[in-house]
Amino acid sequence: MASCDTLRRTNLMSNRLRLLLSSILVIAVLLPGAAGIGSAQTRSLRILLTNDDGFDSAGLKTMHAALRAAGHRVTVVAPASNQSSTSMSMTSGVIKVESKGDGVWAVYGTPADAAVIGIAHILRDTPQDLVVSGTNAGANLGTSTNNSGTVSAAIAATRYGVPAIATSAGTGAASAAAYDVAAALANQLISTLDASRPPDGKLLPDRIVINMNVPAIADGKLMGIRWAPLSARSSYARVYSDTGTPNEVRSQLTAAPPPAGEQDSDVALFRQGYITLTLLDGDVSISTTAAAPVTSRLSKLALPQPAR
Repeated sequence: MASCDTLRRTNLMSNRLRLLLSSILVIAVLLPGAAGIGSAQTRSLRILLTNDDGFDSAGLKTMHAALRAAGHRVTVVAPASNQSSTSMSMTSGVIKVESKGDGVWAVYGTPADAAVIGIAHILRDTPQDLVVSGTNAGANLGTSTNNSGTVSAAIAATRYGVPAIATSAGTGAASAAAYDVAAALANQLISTLDASRPPDGKLLPDRIVINMNVPAIADGKLMGIRWAPLSARSSYARVYSDTGTPNEVRSQLTAAPPPAGEQDSDVALFRQGYITLTLLDGDVSISTTAAAPVTSRLSKLALPQPAR
C-alpha cells in the first residue's frame, strides 16, 4: 500500500494537473499554421522576458515584439551573452547589470541570475504576472531540460512565486518561422490561461512551468500541438574530441538517435513534427515509495562519534 506521503503528493499533483489542463485544453484543437494562433484578446499583463541566448538574440526579439503587440507590458532581463547549458547555476558575489534602454536589461550572469535579479531587484516594486523564457535557439526536450538555461530560468522564477513559460525552437533554415510560431502560441497560451483562471486567481498552479518546443519546419507543415511527457533520453548527445593541443578537449553537440520504444514522448513527437507542451515542476525529489529500496538499506545509520 502506498504511504500517506506518497498519496498526498499524488493527490496534490493530480489537482494541479486538473486545474491546469482544464484551463488550457482549448489549445489542443489549434493548429496548423501560425495565422490563427495568438489572435485572442487578453488583458495587459506585466511580463518579464528572459532567456539563455542573450538579451539581443533573435528568438527573444521575436517574442518581445509579439508580446508587446498583444498589449503586454514587457521588461527584458536576460544574460549579456550566450549562457546556454548553464542549467540552474547562479552567481555569488558582484553581478554587473546594464541598462540597454527601453525596458531592456543585460545581466552579466546566468539565466537563473537574470530571472531572479529581474523579479527580486530590478522589478521588485512592480510584481510581475508572468515570466517568459525564450524563445531558445534549439529544442529543450527529454533529459536535456536538466541542462537548459532557458528552462531553468523559468523554474527559478516559479520559486520566487511568479508563473513561467519556457519556449524553445528547433534550429535550421526554418528557425525564424519557428520563432514566429512560438511567439504566437505563447500569446495564445497567455490569453487562454488569463481568461480561465481558477477561483484562486492564479495564472498557473504554484511552481508549474509550461515547456514549449516548436520544430523548425516550413510554414504549414507542422503536424499539430501535443501534450507530452519528457523522454527518458535527450534529443542530442555531447561528443568530446581532442583539439591537438595538450590538456585540451572540444565539447560539441550532435543529434542523438531516435528514442527506441517511445511513441508519445516529447522527443518522439517533436521529431514527427509536433509542437510539444510539457508540464514541469522543478522538483528533483522522488516519492517515499520510489526511494524505499535505497532508504531501507540505509535505515540503521549511526551518528559518527568524535575522533579521540
